[in-house]
Amino acid sequence: MSIQKAPLSFEQWKQCGKYFEWRDHNVFFQRGGKGQVLLMLHGFPTSGWDWCWAAKLLVGRFHMVVPDLLDYGQSLNAKLKTCSIMDQADMIEDLMRHRDIKEVHILAHDVGDTVAQELIARHNESSLSFRILSSVFLNGGMIPDLHRPRPAQKLLAGPFGPIFSRFVNKAKFLQGFADIFGKNTRPTGDRLAEFWPAIKGINGRGAFTRRIRYMRERKKNAARWVGALKDAYMPMMLINGLEDPVSGAHAADGWANLVPKAKLARLPGIGHYPQVEAPDTVAELVHQFHDCIVEKTQSNKSA
Repeated sequence: MSIQKAPLSFEQWKQCGKYFEWRDHNVFFQRGGKGQVLLMLHGFPTSGWDWCWAAKLLVGRFHMVVPDLLDYGQSLNAKLKTCSIMDQADMIEDLMRHRDIKEVHILAHDVGDTVAQELIARHNESSLSFRILSSVFLNGGMIPDLHRPRPAQKLLAGPFGPIFSRFVNKAKFLQGFADIFGKNTRPTGDRLAEFWPAIKGINGRGAFTRRIRYMRERKKNAARWVGALKDAYMPMMLINGLEDPVSGAHAADGWANLVPKAKLARLPGIGHYPQVEAPDTVAELVHQFHDCIVEKTQSNKSA
């Protein structure tokens, strides 16, 4: 079994988005659908295009806002600045103001999980400019002690990261990328190659080492971001691909211990990218999660 063909190629995805000026960045984002806002935050090293598999199954229920994070995908980093998780969260706040959005549900993956954690921390402090109604996370390093970075990530984060990023071998990088998928759901051939422009993005290979700083930030801000999950009072869920070597079954166990009241869906045979490897399952779980929220809201109103 291999992954489904992308509903939109990366080139098609690029052509139907919009741009939002933020400081020295031209931030690319997609939007579409009707309903409550679903803010979809992608992971490292790719872009919002990751969500196109699941988006087609969610568009009937949500108005989806899908940004490329700063320095990722088609979001132009004009001055090649290194952007922090705090910068990413600031940008998201301003994008929501730009779109006049007051309430969101979040669906996040990988580094997008970390951005969501900072947003939740601000929400918990009543300092966030919009309201978070719920959060669904996919595989990511929400608990830094359980994050198991791959060799390429360690190289990018090390002292020779800038050199490695500029001369990284495309074929080897893509093979390492495929290795974090489930063994029966990983992309190969043309489908694997299609990820390269989404990974390299408009800012080129030099962006890789700037992006990877989030691993250090996770450790530095562990108390704040892990604490945000423990203190959160909105509905939350983790959808976890158990075969992920970076944040798979061991991370799901950590989540269950950290936030026992939150929901957890374990996906056997699925790796780091559930939204690509099993988009039908992810979409169905998201729908079920939101059905429960609606039922609880209606029950509280009638009580």
